[in-house]
Amino acid sequence: MTTDLEIALDLIDIPDDRARALNMDWACGLADMIREQGLIHPITVRPVGERYELVAGRHRIGAFEILGRVAIPARISNASNADEARLEEVMENLGRGELNALDRAQHLYELKQVWERMHPNFANGGGKTLPTGFGEPEIFGFATSVAEKIGLSKRTINLAVNIWSGLTPASRSRLVGTDMAKKQTELKALADLSPVRQERVLNLVMDADSPVSNVAGALQALEGGVVADAFERKFTALSENIKSLPDESFSRLVLDNEERVIAALKAAGRI
Repeated sequence: MTTDLEIALDLIDIPDDRARALNMDWACGLADMIREQGLIHPITVRPVGERYELVAGRHRIGAFEILGRVAIPARISNASNADEARLEEVMENLGRGELNALDRAQHLYELKQVWERMHPNFANGGGKTLPTGFGEPEIFGFATSVAEKIGLSKRTINLAVNIWSGLTPASRSRLVGTDMAKKQTELKALADLSPVRQERVLNLVMDADSPVSNVAGALQALEGGVVADAFERKFTALSENIKSLPDESFSRLVLDNEERVIAALKAAGRI
């Protein structure tokens, strides 16, 4: 790759189907770092006619735009087609370690799609298959070929692919930027549900007035169970902490609150 180019931003086209959407908060933070120390890693582009198509570096471009820069250091990709460019994009993002659980699932899914298009004999059943434990056999070769390169186990790769496959497009969009997007266990629990259940669970979890904060709690509420509100959760936690106190510490706590303890016991008819 050529590494000493500086390309005008208005000559760079950004594909609509990027594996990773632009996060403005991250771009702003990156802009601050670039302002202080410069751009450490040039973006990657590939020539398309007289223009360039972005391969990797969407947030770096966003940061340069925030800074008011008109050109950016770039490498020229060796990719000869869109699949090779997508492979390069996904592998770079995975290697940089900046992805949350939802992003990682999307990238590994994208990687699998590209790998299968580039290895059609395996994708069409010409290769061996192995059971994965997630309902579909692993196409032998995909997870094995990328596991060592990105530092993830084959099981982790297959789990991530199945999470992204199981989430509906609507669920994927709603999860972006949420706490749930950082939690693989929550994503897996959601991905295992039907499309209708996914929507209902997310409606509860994302309702600011709802006491539900996870998939398990939402399912319990949907099935008619009692879901503790914020006060009840705090009370339960406090009660458990008090029960775990040594006798000496518990006695000190009671004496420090003697008047309130006596008043409460009288109100309850205990004394």
